[in-house]
Amino acid sequence: MSPPDKSLPVNPGIPKNFSDFINRTGEEDLPPPILNWETKRERRQKYILFLEDVSVTFDGFKALDNLTLYLNEGELRCVIGPNGAGKTTMMDVITGHTRPDSGEAFFGENLNLLDKDEVFISQSGICRKFQKPSVFESLSTGQNLEMAMKANKTVFGTLKAKLSKEDRDYLDHILELVRLTPRADKLAGTLSHGQKQWLEIGMLLVQKPKLLLLDEPVAGMTPQEIERTTELLKTLEGKHSIILVEHDMEFVRSVAKIVTVLHQGTVLAEGDINYVSSHPEVIEAYLGGA
Repeated sequence: MSPPDKSLPVNPGIPKNFSDFINRTGEEDLPPPILNWETKRERRQKYILFLEDVSVTFDGFKALDNLTLYLNEGELRCVIGPNGAGKTTMMDVITGHTRPDSGEAFFGENLNLLDKDEVFISQSGICRKFQKPSVFESLSTGQNLEMAMKANKTVFGTLKAKLSKEDRDYLDHILELVRLTPRADKLAGTLSHGQKQWLEIGMLLVQKPKLLLLDEPVAGMTPQEIERTTELLKTLEGKHSIILVEHDMEFVRSVAKIVTVLHQGTVLAEGDINYVSSHPEVIEAYLGGA
C-alpha cells in the first residue's frame, strides 16, 4: 500500500507509512490506520478565500511561487513583506487581473476566481482599494458614495438615479462610519489625504462587499488619522473579511490577530505579530535585522 499524500493531514498518532506501522506492531492482520482524509472541496468549505499552490511568472521572474493562503470568514488578515514579495500579484490574482500559471483560487466554496473576469469578481463581493486614493474630487463626498452604489452601472445614470430610502439610510450610515458626515456636502477635493482614504473605503462599503482588499490604507496619514483608521477596521472586522497589505508595523500590531509574511512569492511565516516579528527568517528578510 502506497503511503498517503503528504499534503493531506494524517492522524498524528499513526505512522505515515503503513509498512512502518506493521513493522512496529508485528501485527500484519491489523486494519489499516485511520486517516483523516479531507478533500479540497471540504477544505474550501472552511474558508471564504482559498488560495492553494498559486504560481505566477513574469518574463522568467516568479512573482508567486506555490503560494497557499486560507482566509476565514470575518477575519482581518495582515499581509506583510518586502517589495517584490508578491503582495500585489496575490491581490491581482484574487481580483481576476492576473491569471496564474498554476494553482487554485476560490471565493467561498464554489466561485472559481480563475474562471471569472474582474467585473464578475467585483460584483460577487470582492472589492479592492489601491494605495493611492481614487476619488472624484470635483464631486461632493456624498456624491462619491452615491456613484459607488450598485444601483446603476453608468456614471451619469448613477448621479441621476433617485436613491431609495433604504439606500439613503445606508449611505448615511457609511458616512458616519467613516467619520465624514460633516463633510458630506463638501467637494472630495477639499478633504485631507486621510479623509480621502476613508472616503474610498466608504465607496467600497456601500457596495456591501464580503471581502475587502486594502493596500496600505494608512500610508501618508497623521497619527490621529491612523488611530481612527484602526478603530474603523476593528469595527469592520467580523462583518467583512479583510486582507490588509501594510508596511507600518506599529499599525499592523494594533489591528492584526494573524499576520502572513510573504517573501519571494511564497509564505515565509504566519502567526500572531509577536511570532512573526521574532521569526529569524522574517527578521533577516523583512524587518532589517535584530
